[in-house]
Amino acid sequence: MILSLVVPTYNEKENIGQLIERIISLRTLIPSELFIVVVDDNSPDGTADVVKRLMTKYDNIRLIQRGAPNGLGSAYMDGFSYSFDNLGADYVGEMDADFQHPPETIPSMWEASNKGNDVVLASRYIEGGSSRGLSSSRKLVSKGANALTRAFLRIPVKDATTGFRIISARAAKGLFGYAVSAKGYAFQVESLYLYKKLGMSFSEVPFSFETRKSGETKLNFKEIYRFALTTIKTGVFGLKKRKGEDKDDERSDANFSRFGTTGEEESIGAVPQV
Repeated sequence: MILSLVVPTYNEKENIGQLIERIISLRTLIPSELFIVVVDDNSPDGTADVVKRLMTKYDNIRLIQRGAPNGLGSAYMDGFSYSFDNLGADYVGEMDADFQHPPETIPSMWEASNKGNDVVLASRYIEGGSSRGLSSSRKLVSKGANALTRAFLRIPVKDATTGFRIISARAAKGLFGYAVSAKGYAFQVESLYLYKKLGMSFSEVPFSFETRKSGETKLNFKEIYRFALTTIKTGVFGLKKRKGEDKDDERSDANFSRFGTTGEEESIGAVPQV
């Protein structure tokens, strides 16, 4: 079995080296072949240089360098595509580079994945989980986002907005045929919605959301607005399935993302709402 952890980065020079070392230290606790795929959006602080140095030390690190920031969703999709096409991954993981997602949770997530669950979420909102790393205002935003997701998308999990995940290949490959969001945190709930509609199984394991160790958060009002709008639109209209494109057009390369483009489309899972 092969697990490929995809880590998008932008100006994470102070964090990425320590994060990779912590992940590497867990290799003996994860009974599979483990890869770390860093997707860097041309960070001006030299994040990619740190990764390149570690690539000379460890043989399981890969780096995708993109020309400019293209959005969180497209970063994950590029990482997934690389993991399937070049590493033969059976599972892909999502996690942030800022230590808010503690790598020490990965072994329990991997264990849940190996029990037959397609989508395993590290959850703040089940027994044993916590969000002590969130400020009061961020906790309010998080609770509100999850309430909005439950109301419009009816995803069967407690923490739909968590970005700390392990996903089976059959689930993640399902994303490539649909116009999911290339930009922002809306990708996270759109992808869960699609997994549900495709009949994938879910599980949650508890984790403690930590404080960012260095750098600045990427969350802002624009991201919150985009998330809310996308969640409501997805609940009302569903997601669009692309047709008439070949495999190469359905995936993006390391420099340009095609996700979210339009074309001949049909909807999946449109739910009437009032």
